[in-house]
Amino acid sequence: MAERLLSPMLLKFNHNNAYIRPILQYIQKKKLHTEPSVKEIRIPVKWGHMAAKLWGNEHERPILALHGWQDNAGTWDPYAPMLCDKRPILALDFPGHGFSSWIPDGMQYYPWDLPRLILYLKDYFKWDKVSLLCHSMGSIAGMRFASVFPDDIDFYIAVDSLIYDDYDLNQVVAHYSKILRKLQALQDLKGEPPSYTTEEIIKIWHLGTTKSVAMKSVPYLLKRGAKESTKEPNKYYFSRDPRLKHILFSAEDKKLVETMVKRIKCPTLYFKGIDSPYASDEHSVEMREIIAQNNSNFESHFVPSTHHLHLNNPELIEPIILNFLQKHNFLK
Repeated sequence: MAERLLSPMLLKFNHNNAYIRPILQYIQKKKLHTEPSVKEIRIPVKWGHMAAKLWGNEHERPILALHGWQDNAGTWDPYAPMLCDKRPILALDFPGHGFSSWIPDGMQYYPWDLPRLILYLKDYFKWDKVSLLCHSMGSIAGMRFASVFPDDIDFYIAVDSLIYDDYDLNQVVAHYSKILRKLQALQDLKGEPPSYTTEEIIKIWHLGTTKSVAMKSVPYLLKRGAKESTKEPNKYYFSRDPRLKHILFSAEDKKLVETMVKRIKCPTLYFKGIDSPYASDEHSVEMREIIAQNNSNFESHFVPSTHHLHLNNPELIEPIILNFLQKHNFLK
């Protein structure tokens, strides 16, 4: 029964595999065989569609869940079933990620497009407010939306990021030429990328996140982030847009960032992974302190986990999120 929650691709994996078996055991332990309502959604956009995964009541305004860079909506698979009977969750695949369309040929991804997409979803679904549950790049997009549209958001939950970390601007600018050349080369890249066995692709994804995504957690992302090769039987390739590897993450003026975070007035919950290297620099700490000084409904929690704490250890954040939502009357 529990196995029906997993995608066809995942079910092709050997269930005796040391990486897959813990996921099935986790599902059974959490009694997810009750099968909360899960539905695939497609939202039309000018260049195709954005894909999303909806847990829970489709007639109630959901919490919009946003993933991190090169991840996908599957990042919320372990946590969403814990909450969706109380509030539905709509987990989005950002453009170029998961099942969403890639942007047109010749273009490149731009981080400020993401808060605009949040606005697009609000208008498309005719939501009166936006409720945000975000991780990493998604958290930064959420922060920007919450600061630019402070009256259009009722709460904001951020996992392990609020702003981009502080960078050496000389290194940032020096690196731009390499990024632009790689983007230029990718414009003419065609055909199927390299493919790997199940064990290989799990290990590559794990190591590619500097071991932030636990080996047992990688299959949640593979369900939407890999496709079976048409050339090599029983092998898989990464299906996200390769242009995502070379996004121009522009470092922003600190005064601009400070001005933005001061405008966040909705109840805000922040999680910091103790074992994560991100958001530990002086600038990030200072910005968190400024939010706390200007927003009496801001709270932060330090969790013993990596950058992907919501994916690896959802049981650590579940009671905190539940308490936060109850405290601010966001649950019926």
